[in-house]
Amino acid sequence: MKNKRLLEELLENLSKDYDKKFTPILEADVVGYLYYLWISKMGDARKIHLDTRICGFKNSKFDFVVGDVNFSAGRPCIKPELVIEVKSFPTGFTIQQHEVHYIHVIEDDIPKLGKLKESSDDRYILLFDEDDYLKGFDRKSKSSRIDKILSTRNIIDSRIKVKVIWVNEEGGSSGGKYFNGESRLL
Repeated sequence: MKNKRLLEELLENLSKDYDKKFTPILEADVVGYLYYLWISKMGDARKIHLDTRICGFKNSKFDFVVGDVNFSAGRPCIKPELVIEVKSFPTGFTIQQHEVHYIHVIEDDIPKLGKLKESSDDRYILLFDEDDYLKGFDRKSKSSRIDKILSTRNIIDSRIKVKVIWVNEEGGSSGGKYFNGESRLL
């Protein structure tokens, strides 16, 4: 799909631009830079929507959605082609703050994407980790935090893609890794 190839390219650019053109503090910074990259590449913002409603989900908002606006649903909503939920684990935040974001991925973001059954399979969790927090140990699952996220994703819907961008000590990014199903693809 055209959106998938474009997203791959934009996430690669986001990784490369880290700390050179882009230094995020919050999740909104990551979403905002992704928006900037999309518009820079496509030159058209009519299908890009941030923190928005998807048709059929009145009480949920999604971080980054590509799709057409449906004005005939009572309230404007988006018919999604691509949906991304973003979580950031930036340097300078406490373990407790990271824990809140981690729990949100598991209890909110993955289940919310899993409910998009009529959506295309272009559903992503984008995790931006400056602190290697996701490589740490989850006591309840007795596995790494990223493995807990992946096992939760696999239980809910293994078609949801998880992209992790880890930042290395030199200030650059690792370029990220995709986790699809049980395999870990670079």
